[in-house]
Amino acid sequence: MTTQRRRARRPGLVVVIVGTVVASPLAVLWYAGHSLATRTDGRDAKPVSYIVTPVMSVRRAASTLATDIATRNLRKELAPILEKLPSSGCLRVDAGGRIVLAKSSDKSLVPASNQKIVTAAVALQVLAPDTRFTTRVIGKIENGTVAGDLFLVGGGDPLLVSREFLATERFPTTSPTILDDLADKVQAAGVRSVTGSVVGDESYLDDDRYLDDWSSAVRGTEAGPLGGLMVNDGVVLGNPLKPDNPAAAAAEEFTRLLRVRGITVAGNPRETKTAPPEAMIAEVSSAPVASVVAEMLTNSDNNTAEILVRHIGLSRSLQPTTSAGLAVLRDFMVQWGIQGVVIKDGSGLSRGNRMTCAALVELLERSPIGGDLKKGLAVAGRTGTLKDVLTDSPVAGKFLGKTGTLLNVKTLGGVLPVSESDEVTLALFLGGAGWADQGNYRPLWNALARAVATYPTGPSAGQVRVLRGG
Repeated sequence: MTTQRRRARRPGLVVVIVGTVVASPLAVLWYAGHSLATRTDGRDAKPVSYIVTPVMSVRRAASTLATDIATRNLRKELAPILEKLPSSGCLRVDAGGRIVLAKSSDKSLVPASNQKIVTAAVALQVLAPDTRFTTRVIGKIENGTVAGDLFLVGGGDPLLVSREFLATERFPTTSPTILDDLADKVQAAGVRSVTGSVVGDESYLDDDRYLDDWSSAVRGTEAGPLGGLMVNDGVVLGNPLKPDNPAAAAAEEFTRLLRVRGITVAGNPRETKTAPPEAMIAEVSSAPVASVVAEMLTNSDNNTAEILVRHIGLSRSLQPTTSAGLAVLRDFMVQWGIQGVVIKDGSGLSRGNRMTCAALVELLERSPIGGDLKKGLAVAGRTGTLKDVLTDSPVAGKFLGKTGTLLNVKTLGGVLPVSESDEVTLALFLGGAGWADQGNYRPLWNALARAVATYPTGPSAGQVRVLRGG
């Protein structure tokens, strides 16, 4: 009986509570209005501004509504592209902090060189910002003569080049470490002759020349042979064939530079596994690691990507190997909750790599607007692998992107900054016969660029602000 009475009383209690909640603000408003009326006599009365937008109106979230409209308009612009997307492709576009469009975005596909986004993200996380890679020259100097061999000791600098080589590159190395400067320092140290040879030491990093997962078509042409001492990507100027040993090739190039400066070198260049503990004569250091990462991204530098993987392994596990570095990359994908990624190398040359469009967008969005990763991307119509792409597009000079190319594979990932706090982030993977041909992928890229360039369209937050009357 008591229980039934308690239950019977509860509806009345709810009515009283609701009535109180509703009446309280009304009473406050009445009191405020009455108080205002009693304090003015009409002669000094001022117009009163009052809100005409309902309390629960979406107009009270002006920025949210403006973003809703802008992303909806962008979705309409992107819709025609979906009709042209191959079954072996994916597309993901984010803007305003939300997913605007996703088509097969969780399908794991071959990313080609967009694999470098993984390498870049982890390298910037693991390696200290002030990390530099130093190449040293050691030996014994007596009265201007190096008695015995002069050792060129590598520090895993992937951007060590001669000035003459720079002039031959299709995509000139950005932030290069100039080997000529090291030769100048040796000369300035008083060296006039070397009775032995210039000997290259590459022991700082693992000397596996190629990855097992690479096809013969890319070995020595697209990347490698790899090592801890590389000059000019392992090329010897004047030699049409790339030597099998990059340390020996580096010693040959440094010998040439010394002789140009009038320093006599008696022996032939060669390599060694470990240089003796001789006194340092000179050294040259790379740009900070963020600049090295930027060069890798802008120019899609395969050798730099693979060398960075070994530095990552050395930093985290004291093992300067590809396998150790790739293990770190995989660990970070798990730590960051990024799914659908299979990592076989750091450059994207392996067809065993897999990535989803969603994963690529998530990786890009981890980097802040204006962060080192995004600053390192190529600029549409301006730099690197995008220099000759989207040149007449409305995103030229604005879109920051990474391209990827393998046989029958073409990928694009990047961002279009639209304000200090907003950007469009996209990933487009195309796979299948002919999709790496310009005539097939360029029209789709151009359409995508035109679509994202329209964002944001619609009323601004100010135009949908809370309305006031009076």
